[in-house]
Amino acid sequence: MRREHPFDFEKWYSFLAEATGKEVAWVTDEHMTMHPVYDEQMLALVQAFEWSDFYDQNYDRTLHQKGLNQLREEEVDMIARTSLDFRELRAVASIVIHGERRLEGMWAAMLEKGILYRLLQRLQSQTPTDFPGPNY
Repeated sequence: MRREHPFDFEKWYSFLAEATGKEVAWVTDEHMTMHPVYDEQMLALVQAFEWSDFYDQNYDRTLHQKGLNQLREEEVDMIARTSLDFRELRAVASIVIHGERRLEGMWAAMLEKGILYRLLQRLQSQTPTDFPGPNY
C-alpha cells in the first residue's frame, strides 16, 4: 500500500500572507555577490512541500506536456490566479519550490508579490478528492 505524505496548506497561509508585500533582505558576501536571506519558516515550508505528495518530482516533464517550457513570473502569477488544472498547478508549485537552486532570488520575488501564496491556495482548491492516488 502506498504511504501518503501530506502537506498542511493551512499551516503556512499566515506566514505567506505576512510575507506578501514585505521585502526579503539581501546580504553581500566577501566576493561582493548579493544573496537573499530567508526566514526559517520559508525554509521549513520548502522542506515540507518537497517531502509531500504535492511535490512533482517530474515537474519538467509535466510542464513540457502542458506546453510550458519556459515560465516568466507573469505566467506563474496568471496560473496561480486562474488555473483549474491540478497537474499544471502542482508542477508550477514544484518548480517554484525547486527554483531557488537554479535562480537565486526566485523565492524572494514569489514571496514579496504574493505569488507563492496564491499558487498554494489555488493548488489546494484544485486538489482532486482521490489525490494522492494511482493516477498521480
